[in-house]
Amino acid sequence: MYVAALWLGAGAVLAAPPDRPGIDYVVPAAQQPYHAATNVIWYDSFDSGSVTNVYCEYGNDEGDYVPVSYEAFGGTGYCMRARWQVGEVGAGDLKVVFGDSPVYSAKRLRPGEKFQELYWRMYVKYQRGWTGNPAKLSRATSFAESNWSQAMIAHVWGGGDRLVLDPASGINAASQLVTTQYNDFDNLSWLGIRSGTFPIHTTAESGQWICVEARAKLNTPGNADGIFTLWIDGVVDAHGSGLNWIKSWQEKGLNAVFHANYWNSGSPVEQERYIDDFVIATEPIGPARCPVNPTVVKTAFSDPDGGDSQSAFRVQVAADSAGSDVVWDTGTRLSVGDAVVVDAANGTFSGSLAGRTALEPATHYFARVCTRDAASNWSDWSAWRGVLMTQAAGPDANPPGEPTALRVEPAP
Repeated sequence: MYVAALWLGAGAVLAAPPDRPGIDYVVPAAQQPYHAATNVIWYDSFDSGSVTNVYCEYGNDEGDYVPVSYEAFGGTGYCMRARWQVGEVGAGDLKVVFGDSPVYSAKRLRPGEKFQELYWRMYVKYQRGWTGNPAKLSRATSFAESNWSQAMIAHVWGGGDRLVLDPASGINAASQLVTTQYNDFDNLSWLGIRSGTFPIHTTAESGQWICVEARAKLNTPGNADGIFTLWIDGVVDAHGSGLNWIKSWQEKGLNAVFHANYWNSGSPVEQERYIDDFVIATEPIGPARCPVNPTVVKTAFSDPDGGDSQSAFRVQVAADSAGSDVVWDTGTRLSVGDAVVVDAANGTFSGSLAGRTALEPATHYFARVCTRDAASNWSDWSAWRGVLMTQAAGPDANPPGEPTALRVEPAP
């Protein structure tokens, strides 16, 4: 990395390079496939600025878990903000029930339906400078009886600096329900943790919106063929197959998804996490769709040298997660701003898109960014992230579900 000399008084010192930036978000298209698709059970952008009474439970933690506008995904509207004080454990939650749930029957969505497979997705952002593992994020479950006993739980939890899948069963080997209450840990059977790879809880990855999606598929009666999968930005991050969630028990299907800001050991500092674009569906959801000439927004400039400023930044877009096919590059963009449109006016199309003027429709792309300070010091590149999912071409610009390439089952 090139480091320039700054003259301060009579002597020269080497200026520190800027902090590594990240891709904060890509501005989504106005219409998304999950706005009205029949495979969608629930969608909430929180843009009304209030929390709908559709949730069977909403804990606002005395005002710490509420809609705010200053960190909304896409730069407009609202998101949910969870604020932990030092040592605080619980910072609010949202609970949705549906289908054949025996609890909160008055709040059920799609009442009476039996769901064998679910996808749930949310955008998650940790405030810049975040520290620690907040333990809980979301779970899908099958409520078996009105006492909140559970036939199975698909936990998406924090494990160190990553997310983990921690599946559990409330059905014994004789296919009998053995739990008698919510979180009946003494009677749950744990089916093995699957750890992710993306360091979502690290300070380096804080300050940017991350698409987190999970899938739970119940096993067919008598077979150990259940599935539990986690995607980060549209890329498989953890996967479990061969799960015997409910043995031959068939009384209920998947009927609830909960999101919780629960930190078992308490937050070490006061800090915030943000949640937006919450979707529950029966088919894959994937990252928010963007136009074929999308606007990419990076995180704000940050530098350990007090008073330093940004003089340029550079964004690259690739057709693969390794960056072996770079299809667009800004080059050195002289700018103090944070946004750029992916088009021929602001960069050069190359690789498999050489000579083009836009990205391909209905395609998953990856992006990275670096920035330069006033002394011409460049930061490190951010990691490649799959933040761009272009919308489909034609009259149906936002078909439900994922492009075929993303439907392929990941290897165990």
